[in-house]
Amino acid sequence: MKEKLMTISIVLLFSLVFAGRGASQEIASTDYDAVKKTIEQSIGWAIEKDFDAMFRLWNDNMFHFWLFSNSLVVGLDSFKIYAEQWKDSDFRGTRFEFRDLRIVFSSSGDVAWYSCFLDDCGSYKGREYCLENVFQTGVLEKKEGRWVHVLMHGSYPVDKIPENYVRRFYSSLFEKKE
Repeated sequence: MKEKLMTISIVLLFSLVFAGRGASQEIASTDYDAVKKTIEQSIGWAIEKDFDAMFRLWNDNMFHFWLFSNSLVVGLDSFKIYAEQWKDSDFRGTRFEFRDLRIVFSSSGDVAWYSCFLDDCGSYKGREYCLENVFQTGVLEKKEGRWVHVLMHGSYPVDKIPENYVRRFYSSLFEKKE
């Protein structure tokens, strides 16, 4: 009986150690702040419109897919072409906010993945607009001492698509058919 109790105690102890290790992996890396800053700057660059700084946040073999089907971009050279639309002098980022940012590091420490909810606001011709509550995910890799995005994805959960998008893209689904 004593042996069983001792075995159970050891198993529980090791279980708690490993469970605690996995739960704390979010903030355990010494690179947490650097990864967080890279994530923030991947959106925040638009406030200053520093394209060179933005492109340094991405790996050559990056993959980007944002809310709309025309935003599928593979490779940094293609991303630079895609980004031409943001060079319009009437466009500027105004503010952004990440909520529930969760960053996890690989056991090797050179890969990090994250998820959050994002409000991303900008202005066009002086009129502000905001993409609110976008579910954003991404993967970063440490290359030559710096963290770069290899993947970024933004979407709305199907039950949280803003009404203006439902009306814009799906209005024909609600029209009466004769």
